[in-house]
Amino acid sequence: MVRDAVIIGAGLSGLVCARRLIDAGVDAIVVEARRRVGGRLCSGRVGDAVVDLGGQWLSVDQPRLLALAGELGVASVPQPRTGRAVLDDGRPRGLFAQLAAMVAQWRAMRRIDRLARAIPAGDPAAAGDSGALDAVALGPWLDGAVGNAVARERIAMHAELVFAVDPAELSLLDYLARLGATGGFAPRGPELPGGGRDHRFAGGAQRLALQLAGRVGSAVRLGEPAHAVDDAADRGALVVRGPAGSHTARRVVLALPPPLALGLGPALPAPVRRFAAAMQRGAVVKCFAAYDRAFWRDAGLSGEAYRPRGTLRAVVDATPPGGGSAVLLGFVVGPAAAAWQHRDPAERRAALLDGLAELFGEPARHPIATLEADWAADPWSAGCVASTPPGALGPGAAWRGVHGRLHLAGTEAAVRWPGYMEGAIEAGERAAAEVIAALSGASP
Repeated sequence: MVRDAVIIGAGLSGLVCARRLIDAGVDAIVVEARRRVGGRLCSGRVGDAVVDLGGQWLSVDQPRLLALAGELGVASVPQPRTGRAVLDDGRPRGLFAQLAAMVAQWRAMRRIDRLARAIPAGDPAAAGDSGALDAVALGPWLDGAVGNAVARERIAMHAELVFAVDPAELSLLDYLARLGATGGFAPRGPELPGGGRDHRFAGGAQRLALQLAGRVGSAVRLGEPAHAVDDAADRGALVVRGPAGSHTARRVVLALPPPLALGLGPALPAPVRRFAAAMQRGAVVKCFAAYDRAFWRDAGLSGEAYRPRGTLRAVVDATPPGGGSAVLLGFVVGPAAAAWQHRDPAERRAALLDGLAELFGEPARHPIATLEADWAADPWSAGCVASTPPGALGPGAAWRGVHGRLHLAGTEAAVRWPGYMEGAIEAGERAAAEVIAALSGASP
């Protein structure tokens, strides 16, 4: 049997693509290695609270995600931010030093925003000075461009939280291109319905994938990892092979992280393969601690905290709406996250609670439950955020487009908001349009 299309990966992008195809009358199926849908969207429970183990936020200037959530009936609520955020950089400073750091940070961010806006969307190699920008890493560039040490550390911390890699290993061009594609340090636009500039999804972001899978129905095949994509030229098709069997299709959509897609051996142009092979898969560990009550609010704190150095780089209030356990969520990123799985579980828990206690006081040492999600240890993700080191963004270095009978999706294939749910939706919609056009013989 030769199908019209096989989509590899039942994350948000693959499911968006599948629904578009099936609604258009295309004979398509989705094969997924995991025994669940959602990819890097996954819900868990700590205490009696449902939490997002993977992607979780809807932000301003993300119209596709906002529209999809509304269509699927998945409500969103503002991220709790009432109270004071903590910025702990471990540097005692007087008022003058604080003002100097704020001014230096503002100036540096304005300069970076200007540079980011000059990068062509979706094609950073087309920037006039792309070679020079791609030849240097962000870390050394910040050392030379930002004289104030406090401001420099804060900007480096922001980059590490976004890309989950050491800034010394991140291409300056990739950094600027991503900022430009995601609205810079502060995306513009009106507040989201219900107020606020960042929302979470009630019941978890994985509900989006579950709702989409329900509409696609039996076309989703769980527990079917793909091991290879081979050419069947005599049949005008490709063959997706795996331990559960093979599927032959006129078109194949790769809706999974590029480094994992390369492992299937697809026939891709050399620049695309080199680009995907160079991608760094940023390590992120999300660490949750549940409490009987949100004690930090008694001190006028929002539950939000940032540290330019140390194991925990950021903390947010992850308490779900409607009551239940109060939750703090800490982020371990970059090199510390890459080493996390090799540490003893008791040591990891102690590191989490020590960090939370330093930020929010002794009550943080006494949670009713803890939970962690280590995306670097997940074999079907092998990391959370894609980035490139210096020297990888030459001509043709893009993970998108049509290559023979192959189509590229996944959030890494997005022009706007790559690495986010918004980007996953964009890439899935575009891949579906390309498949429909190819099957009909028209241009997408």
